[in-house]
Amino acid sequence: MGGGPYELYRERYGAEILVMRKATKNDLDAITRVIQAGFPDDPGCNYKFPYRDKYPEDFWKYTRRQYEEYLEQPEKFAFNVVTVTNEEAGLDDLPIAIGVWDIAVHIKAKGGDLFIDERRDGNREHMKAYAAAMERTFARCFESYGKEQLHLWMLVTHPDFRRRGAGTRLCNWGVDESARRGGWILTVMASPMGRKLYEELGYVLVGTDTARVGGEEEHVVIDALEKPFSQHTI
Repeated sequence: MGGGPYELYRERYGAEILVMRKATKNDLDAITRVIQAGFPDDPGCNYKFPYRDKYPEDFWKYTRRQYEEYLEQPEKFAFNVVTVTNEEAGLDDLPIAIGVWDIAVHIKAKGGDLFIDERRDGNREHMKAYAAAMERTFARCFESYGKEQLHLWMLVTHPDFRRRGAGTRLCNWGVDESARRGGWILTVMASPMGRKLYEELGYVLVGTDTARVGGEEEHVVIDALEKPFSQHTI
């Protein structure tokens, strides 16, 4: 996955030209805007970062640093964006959706703590509980597959550009890459919001866990889904 950006997929949507390509550090501001706009729809964002409106500068700063970490680890993460070009609207190769795949689950990621001790926009105990639930779920549902899996780590589309197929295309990158690697299984952990898309793409639910602190009522459900190579279709 080294080298500069390259075009992986192109299609026209009305006056828009949508292209999937490799993300670069030049995209970081646009990527952060996508996360700012789209990620709060996910219940996990509200659970982990309930003070993001009070400290928007922290949400921006640490989100940008988090995604920069992904870009700095091409041996671990495949980071693609879908961009839009629309001359009528003055848009040129603007990232409007992101997909981050863990292509080497056996390699420990660098960083990855979401800067839990520095940021003011997050609830530390909720962040820890969410991370622990993710680890439990992965170990219980996917660890037995070993390294021959591609794990969809993050998928977000800007709300203004949904229903154009960007998320599906970013998901189907994994289908193509799985075939190239000889038929690796695809795995993902999703919120209830994301689960619908993955099930439409042929993923099946294999487990569920809950992020919760003590006896708090507030919690987040985490669903584990997988797609064996025999079910891969685009």
